[in-house]
Amino acid sequence: MTLVSSKETGPAQLEGLAELALAEGKNLGCSDVSIIGEITNNSQVRFSNNTITLVNNVQEITLEVYLAKDKKRIVGATYNPSEEGVKKFVNNLLASCLSLPENEDYTPLPPGPFAYRGTGNFDTKVQDAEIVEFTGEAIDQALKAGANRVSGSLNTSSSELLIRTSAGAAGKDHVSMMLLNVRAFADDNASGHGLSCSSYVSDFTPGKAGYTAGEFAKKSLNPKLIDEGTYDVVFSPTVVANILPMADEASAFAIESGTSVLIDKLEERVGVQIFSLDSYGSYSHGLGGRVFDDEGNPTKDTAVIQNGTFRNMLHNCTTARKFGAQSTGNAGIIVPHPFTVVFEKGEISLDNMIRDTKQGVYVTNNWYTRYQNYRTGEYSTVPRDAAFKIEDGELKEPIAGFRISDSIPRQLSNIEFISTERNWIKWWEVETPTLAPAMMISDVRITRAVGS
Repeated sequence: MTLVSSKETGPAQLEGLAELALAEGKNLGCSDVSIIGEITNNSQVRFSNNTITLVNNVQEITLEVYLAKDKKRIVGATYNPSEEGVKKFVNNLLASCLSLPENEDYTPLPPGPFAYRGTGNFDTKVQDAEIVEFTGEAIDQALKAGANRVSGSLNTSSSELLIRTSAGAAGKDHVSMMLLNVRAFADDNASGHGLSCSSYVSDFTPGKAGYTAGEFAKKSLNPKLIDEGTYDVVFSPTVVANILPMADEASAFAIESGTSVLIDKLEERVGVQIFSLDSYGSYSHGLGGRVFDDEGNPTKDTAVIQNGTFRNMLHNCTTARKFGAQSTGNAGIIVPHPFTVVFEKGEISLDNMIRDTKQGVYVTNNWYTRYQNYRTGEYSTVPRDAAFKIEDGELKEPIAGFRISDSIPRQLSNIEFISTERNWIKWWEVETPTLAPAMMISDVRITRAVGS
């Protein structure tokens, strides 16, 4: 086992560096300066073949700096800077900015000050959580459930954020997260995935994640190939959060740039009536979130899709001005984006969803989602870990070696069931914290993966 640590800094240092960066930008004649500062205590445990291989603790300061001058704009970030380093960084960033052409979309930062409601989801216990013990619990439960080998990682973060802008915005936020990914193997071709994501130690369930991974691994021994064709597919919450990124699709930048399936769809039906999805700044007792966006506006709760109808784009100040709307508190200086995504729950349990599927497939995990056409939403993805045939409402033989090829618009119009259960999802395939249900989607195209 390798142990890594770093010298600690502190919130007072973060605030001093942010104020210095703001002052330097203003002294250089910038019309707009926005500083997002963050000090984060990161801890990580990696484990492989049932053994912890790395424990890593790092404290890091990040400054994200936005500058505008003469209608030219630029964003950059610097990490663990000294005071002299901050000055040099801001000067170099401005020099790069002035070499750019004028931006016809330039919009001034919103005038503050603002009142920010509460904080993001934060638990003081996360920073001192017993991550090695939690990891051991996940490994033990995976082995108990039938796995032979267990690998994965547990990452925790405890962050203090602040914002300072030349337009008078000033505020602080606190966010914590615990993210556990477990992959369990019963043999080389039989694996299962378990995930536990939480901002609070009390909601963290490493044993359950480990047991789920181990159980799926055991059940997926000796997988068979499946015939190509269309199937009713039950997708786990982990997969739903990946294949239906509707809050990202609702970004006004994506719509304007032609890379969204929601182009020209505002106030139109885009999915079945039982489907609704919201964007939250910070979802109460949820995962992560922010109380201010990168321009200083307070984040808001926005209904993106209601009962199948596309209701609202996500805006920053620039896109709001271009579309004749108001900011939804979703800046990204350049690209509006969600901070937390919440799918509305359905009216059927996952178990009953499977029972009501006569002939289909259950997919527990996926990766390598790739788009053939962003505007039409055509994509393919590869199921990873356990997947099963469904016959007469029961999980039957495990299956492998296939690919899912579909489109987002077709899926939204073919959702048959949405589960009452929802899980928080965040990992490298799903970057935005997402509360997602399971779904059964009809007539999904399944093909053979290359080499199978």
